[in-house]
Amino acid sequence: MYLAIFIFVIIILILAIDIEINVKSADDTLKIDAKVGLIRFVIPHQRLISKAMEKEQLKNKQQQRDDFKKLFKNRHYLNRLFKHSSLTMFYIARFTKEELYLNPILNGAYLMVSNQIHAYLNHHFKMVDKSNIKLLYDEHYENIDYFICVKSDLISILAAILIRK
Repeated sequence: MYLAIFIFVIIILILAIDIEINVKSADDTLKIDAKVGLIRFVIPHQRLISKAMEKEQLKNKQQQRDDFKKLFKNRHYLNRLFKHSSLTMFYIARFTKEELYLNPILNGAYLMVSNQIHAYLNHHFKMVDKSNIKLLYDEHYENIDYFICVKSDLISILAAILIRK
């Protein structure tokens, strides 16, 4: 009896492990790191992207078109994963440090694009921390183009993978 309760508690603790993924772009270089529980590591995305590009170059044009169509048909897996995750940080850099009224065309285009992205994120994520969505220039992120932090837990990821519509 005690062993069964102990195993049940251990399973709950394992499934409740937090998973956090950070995507940061600085000077046109992409950096992706993850944190699982207390362990933080960098995802070797450059190597994965280069291998994917080599595989795509070996395919003919029809196979590339079919893969592109399949990507849009199977995006519901990614949307389900978003529905079970929360967005804790979202930052898009402004290209100008001046006020909105001094450069209205560029800043207006920036606000339109950033609000469209903000609406997409609000629609697709389970929870969006609105206090950390920054659409203004922030000196803490001076050299960063964009920064996205997504947080989930293991049970939510398993639920997103296993649950079918």
